[in-house]
Amino acid sequence: MPTTMIRRPAVAGQFYPSDPEELRETVDAYLDAADVEPAAARVVTIVSPHAGYVYSGPTAGHAFARVRGKRPARVVLLGCSH
Repeated sequence: MPTTMIRRPAVAGQFYPSDPEELRETVDAYLDAADVEPAAARVVTIVSPHAGYVYSGPTAGHAFARVRGKRPARVVLLGCSH
């Protein structure tokens, strides 16, 4: 059985808020600003950027607003350490 590893936030406070409540409010603001409704049908895939929130927040908010309220069966995260 694979082991789940959780990476500690390396840039909290630099590219996104380090305070959990401020972070929650920031993410909610990007989701609320997206001019889309959650998808009615099953969503198979979304692609979202991962740059600092000031740069990629509106685009990521748009992608995640489409799946807001859904519970994914599986999440595959492809990324690099940079």
